[in-house]
Amino acid sequence: MLAITDSFGAAAVGDSYLLGLLSGQKITASLVVSELGSTRDSEGGSKLLGGETDLLWLRTLRSRAELVITSGKTYRAESYRMPKRADLMVFSKSEITPPVVISNDQSFIPKVGDYDSLAAEILAAAQDYRFVHLEFGPSTLLQIARELGVGIWVSSLSRQGIETFCEASNLSARNQLQIEDLALSYCL
Repeated sequence: MLAITDSFGAAAVGDSYLLGLLSGQKITASLVVSELGSTRDSEGGSKLLGGETDLLWLRTLRSRAELVITSGKTYRAESYRMPKRADLMVFSKSEITPPVVISNDQSFIPKVGDYDSLAAEILAAAQDYRFVHLEFGPSTLLQIARELGVGIWVSSLSRQGIETFCEASNLSARNQLQIEDLALSYCL
């Protein structure tokens, strides 16, 4: 069980609590930021920004998704693997190589080319899935989230990191939680 602190106090929670946070959200989006609000680690990706609890949070987001959508830039920077249960759609301006392992019941869906509106493409793709999760870089994700009217789950090892990112991005941090070493907010 994880120790969690929210506006009601502290409690121990499991995966069901994390999934409950996502209730009612067909499309979810997430970013992890450093303690200074940056979305890039020393290697140019984001894998080094979160800890074990952040990885658990990402797995929770993906465990519920039937489709994970990202950009070619993020796909390459993060050395993507297929999600365990979801299809993976990648929007890219250039050809992309599929991940090494794809199970028989999963699809890798490359979308190569320029698109007038990624938000419109995502909405069209979402019609075929119950739950969709977005994992783009910050500038693209902010634009898509605003067009779709969805919030972004921002996580960090520091509440200050979330506040700095949200202030710089003109977002309001809501539902602020502390789960073990992870600060988490739903930002609109």
